[in-house]
Parts: sequence; structure tokens; C-alpha cells
Amino acid sequence: MDYISTWFCADKEGEESNYAQTGEKSSSKKHQDIYWRCIVVFFISSKYQNPSKKHLLFTNVNKLPNVDGIDLNVLFQKLEIEIVYAAYKYKTPIGYYGAWRNQFYIFSVLEYIADNFKLESNFLILDSDCVITKSTDSLFNDARLNGGFLSYIVEYGEQHVVNGISRRDMKIIYEDLYGGIISHVPEYHGGEFFLANVVNITQIYKDFVNLWPILLERHNKEKIKFNEEAHTLSFLYFKNNLQGGGANSHIKRIWTNPVFYRNVLKDDVLLTIWHIPAEKTVGFKYLFGKFKDLDFNLTENKFEFKKLISKQFGIPNLTLGHKLMYYSLAYKKAIRKRLNF
Repeated sequence: MDYISTWFCADKEGEESNYAQTGEKSSSKKHQDIYWRCIVVFFISSKYQNPSKKHLLFTNVNKLPNVDGIDLNVLFQKLEIEIVYAAYKYKTPIGYYGAWRNQFYIFSVLEYIADNFKLESNFLILDSDCVITKSTDSLFNDARLNGGFLSYIVEYGEQHVVNGISRRDMKIIYEDLYGGIISHVPEYHGGEFFLANVVNITQIYKDFVNLWPILLERHNKEKIKFNEEAHTLSFLYFKNNLQGGGANSHIKRIWTNPVFYRNVLKDDVLLTIWHIPAEKTVGFKYLFGKFKDLDFNLTENKFEFKKLISKQFGIPNLTLGHKLMYYSLAYKKAIRKRLNF
């Protein structure tokens, strides 16, 4: 069985972290609704392209909220999305790292999968600010041919700092953990993409359980450590000799904002998965409203799905309207910063 899933881990009052792309307090409804809209758009895109696949949402939220007048409990039942409650077990202490504190929730998800699913099952777990643009059959087939595993390598330079550490820093940590020299600077595997069978998931999770107290100890001793899930997964893949990079022909971290950074290429339209972080408060919000107008039923409302999302996310080309919108948002952000509110 092939499963497609995403997750949402809600921060509680007093346990907030910094999520730069929303600009909101992470325990607030305003912040969390941004992610819920992404989740809805993610699942609609996937169900439209992969109607026969099983879809799961993992969350630490006991009762799903209403978003823009939509009861998500009712909507996910309609869309046949299974809701799986998994407690946030591996919570980093306050001060561990200033941003993306909930990222270690992925290991609570892996624990649940290892304990509850058949070994031959395959799980594609994506960040919610992704859209799926076509069938994932070739993606799952590639994973089966690669020993039940695929990863997405983000090709950062060795000294490029990502969430507090560089790949060279990762090498230092690897060597501390191994007690010896490793021959090369390790790769950085993007945390937005995870695809493995339950055999590999079980081993990855088992190794994480052993690693977790070491990370907390390194934090207590103020030593460099893995600050987020991608650092940690990269090490666990390395430890288990899992051959990464096979997903790079299927997914890309696409930055769409022409004001701050844009890396869109013409061939990006051919990818199976678009990860578009800058669109959390822009494109995903628009599409949530669009799908709401269609009663969240794309099969009965015939239109060109790929054309719609391509236009809305500006992949591969931005419209004049989008350019004006982005520059307007940047101007308003600058004014708010200058006025300190």
C-alpha cells in the first residue's frame, strides 16, 4: 500500500517558535490557519492527481478547527482524508533553537508508522506547503527500485548555513558521533520530502531514539548539534547507508517571490511536486478560497488544474498582477517594520 501524507503540529501558548514566513505568533489561530489552508490545498491537489492512493494527516490537534467558515472535520471526511492523532513526543526544550521548533514532530509520525503499519507499506510524507501536480506512481516505483527509499538533496555549498549550521558543521557532528574521521562533507537532505517503506522507517526511528538524548546533551553542553529535522534525517540516512538524491527529478524547493528571491525555471512545470514556501500566505490562501467556491470538489468542476496552479504560483512565469502584488506586499512589510508594528 502506498500512502501520501502531511502533518501539522500546533504550538501551545508559551511554547512558541519563530516561523518567518507567517509573521504571526505560532500559537495563534491566525498563524495556524495559514497552515490549515495549505493542508487543504495539498490534499486536494494530491487527491485530484492520485485518487486511488490512501491519504493521511498526522497531527497533535485533538479537534480540527473551522477555517474561513469551513469545518475541517467535515471537509476531511468528505475528501476521505484519514486523521491520525500522534502526540508531540520529541519536543525540543526552550532555547534549543529559535525557529521551526515543531520540526522534530516528524519523528513522532515515524514512531506511529513503525508501530502501526505493515513493513511493505510505503509512506510519502511532505510538508504541507507542497502541491502535487501529477501521479506519484513513478515516484513510488523509483523508491521501490532504490531499496524502499528516496530523498531530496538540496545542493547547498559546504559553508552555506541552514538553520544554524553548515554542511561542514554537520561533518564535525558526524565525526563526534562516530568517534572518527569521515571522508567527505555530508549532503543536506531537505526535510520537506520523506519517502520510505516501513522497514526503513522502523530502522530510522530506532536510530533516532538512540540519537535524541545525545542531541539534548549536546544542547545542554552548548555544543553544535542538529537544530532541525533535516539535519537529523541527513545523519540517519548517512548512518544507514541510504542512497539519497533519487527524488531530485521529482521535487524542487521553488522560491517564487520576485522581490526577495526567485529560482523558478521553465522545466519546473514538469516536476511531480512543487514545494513553494513563499506562497503560504499568498498562493495557498487564494487557492483555498477558489476551492471553497467549488465546494472542494474538483472532479465535478472541470477546469485545467495545472493551468490554474501554474498561474497562481507564477510557475514558470509571473503575471503583471502577481509582480505588482509582491512589490505591494514588500512595501507594506517595509513600512510596518519602519513603524515597528
